[in-house]
Amino acid sequence: MPQSLTSKEIKEYFLKLEQKYPVNHWNIFGVDIWPHIRIKLYFFLLNLDADKPKLNDSCSSQKRKYGIVKRLLKIPGALMNALSGLYQFYKKLEPKKIIFFGSHFHRTRQNGVYFNRFYDSMVDTHNLQDEVYMIEFEKIYEKNYNQKAILPLHQYLDQFKLLKKLNGLFSQPVKENIELRDYKTFYEELISDFPTAKNLNISLEALSQWARKVSRTKGFFSKLFKKTKPEKIIFLSYYGYDDLAAALLAAHELGIKTIDFQHGPQTNVHMAYSAWTKHPDRPYNIMPVEYWTWDQRSKENIEAWAGKTGFIKVINVGHPYLAYFKKKILFQDLGEKIFFSLQTLSLEEMLPIVLLDFMKESEMKWILRMHPRSNFTRNDLESFLKKNKIHKNIYKIEDALETPLPESLAGAKLHITNFSGCVLEAGMLNIPSLLIHESGEEIFRAYIDDKSVFYLNPAAPGFKESFKNILEKLPEKDSKREVFEIPNPLM
Repeated sequence: MPQSLTSKEIKEYFLKLEQKYPVNHWNIFGVDIWPHIRIKLYFFLLNLDADKPKLNDSCSSQKRKYGIVKRLLKIPGALMNALSGLYQFYKKLEPKKIIFFGSHFHRTRQNGVYFNRFYDSMVDTHNLQDEVYMIEFEKIYEKNYNQKAILPLHQYLDQFKLLKKLNGLFSQPVKENIELRDYKTFYEELISDFPTAKNLNISLEALSQWARKVSRTKGFFSKLFKKTKPEKIIFLSYYGYDDLAAALLAAHELGIKTIDFQHGPQTNVHMAYSAWTKHPDRPYNIMPVEYWTWDQRSKENIEAWAGKTGFIKVINVGHPYLAYFKKKILFQDLGEKIFFSLQTLSLEEMLPIVLLDFMKESEMKWILRMHPRSNFTRNDLESFLKKNKIHKNIYKIEDALETPLPESLAGAKLHITNFSGCVLEAGMLNIPSLLIHESGEEIFRAYIDDKSVFYLNPAAPGFKESFKNILEKLPEKDSKREVFEIPNPLM
């Protein structure tokens, strides 16, 4: 197989695998494992050329148990705190209509507090402050909108896991129900095609450990959901964290509706949202049963496969934060500028030399917006720009968590990105986008129209001239932006 694959080739590879193997029947310990494998493999293949082997943990289970016992003996107080903490946590829970799952990187600073761009827009508009809980699964800021609704997930989940580990040391192993027909052949084919896929931890033993962990963690959420009795549980991305898989599993078993709310591009080559050709005779129990999208293209992409199942629903609800911002806050254009939504690529790949040369010649201000999960610092970016002789008066570096995106985008003549989902958000604000990475061309192929979304290859001859032509033919900015309704999550 080649050292790297295009998104289209990755999609074709998955279609071949799903046609060949009974992936929809693979289940360990009551957990459907194909979504876990598929998404891990998808991101592995996306980054195939950058993949680096990781050392395997050769520590025996006996050594791990001994280590756990040793730590527990050193922290007996932690066990009492865990018992007491969990008791108090469950005791204070009240029935709520909705439980939202989110993180600090979904928030932006607004009026002195951190505001979840997607959820809080709906909560504030429809006065749902007392009807929701907000489960934060990473760090928590001191001042958040609707602070009383926030549940710090790991503070209590870690206590639950500590007690589960202690219980596991003294309990008999439970016999696992495993259904993995043809998995050995699948795994051998995968490793033959991509030898470094061994580092994905999807061997039979690794999958058994993962399913066992998810099944154990499910107990925490089962009790939480039974106490709160929500009508819906909403995720801003259903994948990526084992704890979210456990939450989905618990919700499925309790018959609670689970929803994935669009958080970025959901195009027809994003394999978490595209071309799921095989299902059990029910939804996968670590995937949602409903999808809410920002735009019609995303809805149609998911509906192309979801509509065939008979049990998965897709709704285009729009982008609540942009709608909220349009209604609540007056847009002010602060002079023409170019807005660049940065990503988690290397600086050299993200800001090619030809683009930096264009920046030097440009008479417009450049806003360089850091990604919420950026893998470089502001100082790194400043040093890189200084090294390439980009003067400070040309650009402004912006923290995504400190400035609301609509406010920052409002005065832009053009939005530039490699392949950020801000293409969709810019379009909703009537701001054209220019994609400058081949992945962007592939991901947003259906959006490129050379009127509102453009693509230029920085390595192609005449890049700067083509860039200038695009700027010259852009229409005057339309200050009358269409206002959309803010969806009510209880609809």
